Amino acid sequence: MSGRIPDQFIDELLARTDITDVVSSRITLKKTGQNYSGLCPFHNEKTPSFSLNPNKQFYYCFGCGAGGNAISFVMEHDHLDFVEAIEALAKDAGLEVPKEKGAPDRYEQNAELLKRLTESAHFFQSQLTQSPSKKKATDYLATERGLSGQIAKVYGIGFAPPGWDNLLKAIGKRAEQQEQLLQGGMLIEKKDQQGHYYDRFRDRIMFPIRDSRGRVIAFGGRAFGDEKPKYLNSPETAVFNKSHELYGLFEAKQNTQNLDHIIVVEGYMDVIVLAQYGITNAVATLGTSVNSQHIRKLFKLVNKITLCFDGDKAGRAAAIRGLEASLPVMQDGKQARFLFLPDGEDPDSLVRQEGQEAFLARLEDANSLANVLFEHARNQVTLDHEEGDAEFARNAMTLIQQIPNDITYRSVLLKQLSNESGIEKEELNQVSISSRKSHYTEPNNHQHHEHTAQENIRDIDLAYHPDNFDDHYPGAEYDNYTTGSTLYLPDSLPNSGFIDNPRKKGGFNKKNNFGKKDFNTPKLPQAPKPLSAIEHAILCLIIHPNVAQDIDIPDPLINNSDESIQTLSTVWRYFYKNPTHNAGHFIFNKKQTAAGNKVISLLNHGDAHTKEKLNSATQEISDLIKALERNLGTDNSTQRLKSKGSDYIKSEDGKQDYRAMVEHLRQQKLKK
Repeated sequence: MSGRIPDQFIDELLARTDITDVVSSRITLKKTGQNYSGLCPFHNEKTPSFSLNPNKQFYYCFGCGAGGNAISFVMEHDHLDFVEAIEALAKDAGLEVPKEKGAPDRYEQNAELLKRLTESAHFFQSQLTQSPSKKKATDYLATERGLSGQIAKVYGIGFAPPGWDNLLKAIGKRAEQQEQLLQGGMLIEKKDQQGHYYDRFRDRIMFPIRDSRGRVIAFGGRAFGDEKPKYLNSPETAVFNKSHELYGLFEAKQNTQNLDHIIVVEGYMDVIVLAQYGITNAVATLGTSVNSQHIRKLFKLVNKITLCFDGDKAGRAAAIRGLEASLPVMQDGKQARFLFLPDGEDPDSLVRQEGQEAFLARLEDANSLANVLFEHARNQVTLDHEEGDAEFARNAMTLIQQIPNDITYRSVLLKQLSNESGIEKEELNQVSISSRKSHYTEPNNHQHHEHTAQENIRDIDLAYHPDNFDDHYPGAEYDNYTTGSTLYLPDSLPNSGFIDNPRKKGGFNKKNNFGKKDFNTPKLPQAPKPLSAIEHAILCLIIHPNVAQDIDIPDPLINNSDESIQTLSTVWRYFYKNPTHNAGHFIFNKKQTAAGNKVISLLNHGDAHTKEKLNSATQEISDLIKALERNLGTDNSTQRLKSKGSDYIKSEDGKQDYRAMVEHLRQQKLKK
């Protein structure tokens, strides 16, 4: 690579790289107090003299004197030169090594953005003791959720008081600070007043999201009571990609003495309450399903992962996505297990009822990956006897063949499948799965936020509920009409796959739990065909029509010829003009139209019933719209600047637009 690597990039790379992840992926480490120790890889020894300090991000060997940071370790251990080590670490961190002049500006800007986010975290924490409305927040945390002040401090919990501009006034006094807060997702620009902003987070309990180095990169805000959305997360930014990060991972590494097992749960409060009960090794995804990047990241730290899911249908469906995310990144010596909680319970509620010991016992009895894989394969069988054996084998091989060929565990699963199906291993290896595809697609590291903003919508567990249909909407008598598809209402929702298939006979019901004592364990559902990102957005609008008032679809998208975008625009326009209407009104008014038929088809999709749980529908749809805008080259700031001429650039608003356009073009160029 020609040219000198900018110092700012090296600083950013080291800030995003946790030396514990780097070293533990290459040698075995053991937690010793606040540090880690192990056998030095640079000289022969029988007793550990190699020490790693995660807080100061350096290593040192008391035997041979080797020491340094993550870059020097990779150079010495992997026998790479400086540039090669930089490129290797940058690839793991999802960064592109800059090769052109001017690139350092982006990393300088990110450093300032991180400062504003840290200041925001301090502001929110201070409001728990200084805000006139603090009692509302402290009562909620202490009385309703039972959190101690100590655990709140460990996780940096804060309070965004009521009001439109508390944060803006506190740390956004200058124009450049406001711009950084805007880029960090902390402010929203007023629709009708360009250059004027208001706080994104208002009257919410605030959870700072930290990266593996402990830097605040985003926030999650929980509303009090039943306000909507219940949870509001930061949008994706230059320093925050929600499909890469895990809430609580930094705290788990800091507070778990021997971190050899990580539990993946679904909510912030699950992580925090478990920690209060002494289970400090839990992390949570950030509004997305667990993906292969999450699993790979955790396997660098620990040998055992337990994916913990609610016991409802949505939790079972999420388990299948977790299974499919785990298979491509499985390694010898690593375990992925699955814990299903009782119906209606989550880790937060369950550990309060049962206590630490009982919850740990559940973890010990969690389902193995093999158990979940074979149960899922069996649950999809529709044929009888010998034909069923063959179908079961094909279903299982669809999943097993996602495991890397050189992994011993793959052979173990093949042997078990041979025993279960009665088909020889040699024959199983010849099973063709060309007509079957995984329901899980790993995000592409080489694509940027435009891709992940859309793909992550597909991963969210949403929930469709028939209560959204109003019995009194005009034309309610047509509830059971059809226009090419069947509109399933409450009594006729599609079979979820949780009951025994009546066509299964023979041995399929005899070994449902692979030796488990409980033969009443619900069966895992067959995952439906994945929805596209735009289809997810359409369902979000249909099931959460109130969010139409909070989003805006620009004219270039409304006029786009793409059929899916047209349907999205039609649904949005209808609910924007009719804020009191629901899905039933839309279906009646749009019956026998392309948009109406499409909506009916989507409501019949196997994932439709899981859409109600989405806590950030507005943000998710807005992210998609922004991504579509960028893909069409219709970024608002760029278009506004072009349309107003050169004189406009001289104004303060024009300068802000110009900076936005330059940054947009730079990001587009970097992605090419």
